[in-house]
Amino acid sequence: MVNFMNETAKTVCPAEISNFCAQRHWAIYWILIVCSVAGMAVRVAQVGDVETGELPFQSANDRSRWCTIRALGDLGTYEIDEVISADNDWNTIDKVAHVGADGELHYYSSKPTLLPTLLAIEYRVVKSVTGWNLRDDTTRVVRVMLLLSNVIPWAVFLWFLAATIDRVLVRDWSRYFVLAAGGFATYLSTFGVTLNNHLPAAVGIMVSLYFLLRIVRDETPSWWMFSIAGLASAFAAANEMPALAFLVATGFVCSWQQMKGTLFGFIPGVLLVAVAFFGTNYLAHGDWRPAYAHRGDGPVFATANGDFAESLDRGKLPAEIRDQIETGAGEKFLQVRRADWPVGHAEPIDRWVVRRGEVAQCTIVMEPDSQSYRLCAWNNWYDYPGSYWLASNDRKSPIDQGQPSRAIYTFHFLFGHHGVFSLTPIWLLALAGMIALFFNQQIQLRWLAIVTLSVSVVVVGFYLMRPEMDRNYGGYCCALRWLFWLAPMWLVCMLPVVDWLGRHRWGRWACFLLLGLSILSAGYANENPWTLPWLYELWSGTGLPL
Repeated sequence: MVNFMNETAKTVCPAEISNFCAQRHWAIYWILIVCSVAGMAVRVAQVGDVETGELPFQSANDRSRWCTIRALGDLGTYEIDEVISADNDWNTIDKVAHVGADGELHYYSSKPTLLPTLLAIEYRVVKSVTGWNLRDDTTRVVRVMLLLSNVIPWAVFLWFLAATIDRVLVRDWSRYFVLAAGGFATYLSTFGVTLNNHLPAAVGIMVSLYFLLRIVRDETPSWWMFSIAGLASAFAAANEMPALAFLVATGFVCSWQQMKGTLFGFIPGVLLVAVAFFGTNYLAHGDWRPAYAHRGDGPVFATANGDFAESLDRGKLPAEIRDQIETGAGEKFLQVRRADWPVGHAEPIDRWVVRRGEVAQCTIVMEPDSQSYRLCAWNNWYDYPGSYWLASNDRKSPIDQGQPSRAIYTFHFLFGHHGVFSLTPIWLLALAGMIALFFNQQIQLRWLAIVTLSVSVVVVGFYLMRPEMDRNYGGYCCALRWLFWLAPMWLVCMLPVVDWLGRHRWGRWACFLLLGLSILSAGYANENPWTLPWLYELWSGTGLPL
């Protein structure tokens, strides 16, 4: 029997052997992909409750986007006033307020506008086909849209991950391990039951990474590969602002490989997303900057000198300031009060807000240790009556108040209760893989190691250097969601270390242990990712600093 098999092997050409290996690889790839996608679909089918009317929203974060989708799809406007006032169950803390085109104060979602606009188009299609709407058939519509917007893109993500690792020269065990880690051990799959920006961004990174690999490896890459790489990486940046670092790195790799493809493929793809991003933002807010960029003082339009603090505290506008503000209305229509800025504002100095009715006119800022005052155009869209983010709000969750100590924040960011490596220990393999790729001559992915390590350091550094009010680990969430979009790069970078460990029995068991712990962490929040990590709940009972 053995001799027969040996003789048969001698008659099989290399092309047939290669085709057989590819078929075997993809047979197992598809098993893993189908299992992961089906698991997400089952969980999506269970969100909300049609019979009891329990809404399928998991948090204020996804509810904020659904408000825009409903307002656009049913009312044709980005203003969410009617949506949140018609039913308190639709209200959200993730909203801003500013004057609209009609001169009146309106509420808007604080989320970037491109993704909700695309989903509003999808909603109109669903509504026209099924006859359902978000007001009367909320759960049914949400389930259908999550299947279309989360589950199908998740299948796309896993297919491109499989196609990417299939182009890397490693053992079969390593390929299957990394795909299994992508399908079950990251928090991306956990977020399948909620509308979010992290999953679309990760899909964009994965698609871009696949075509980057082809651009680098193919002798004559086509222009459309550059175009898709630019489109996908720009879409990722439109959903995750720090992903601009990856977009820049992608542009550098493309231009290094072929300037023609970069000019006529990559750049047009980026410009298409940029036009859509800023165009929808302007349609929504009448401003090119996203809503989250409006959290501080606007430009200075006048100054005044004098001792006005006591008068301003009593709600009186001194003549020297009033004359700079008045635009025709009498003084009796203007009110002034102390500014109620969010906790942890970068400049804890004296401020007052001047309003005409409910509409803010400007901010008065007293220079420290002086009697000089700056009059700034109104620019804080988060400061409105009843805002969750005001300093005076004593109902604010402790996690949203920010960690005062940067050292403690850094520890928990990396290894503590929200730690990248403590909650998802397979990323230890990714970190080691980034270093290994610098020296691995067989795999030849040094460029990926440089891109991944550079982008990761920039992004982690960006979040660690945030002011106190932003040092909140991503808010009330199951893990450090700000870094989820890095998962595609980290997964591919795992390959050389997993391949080396796979040669030894102890190495395989070490990989299984890290994989199992990561799956347990991700699965802990399967029903609702907008919960605190299991490690945070455990840590909070120790009395150690949070």
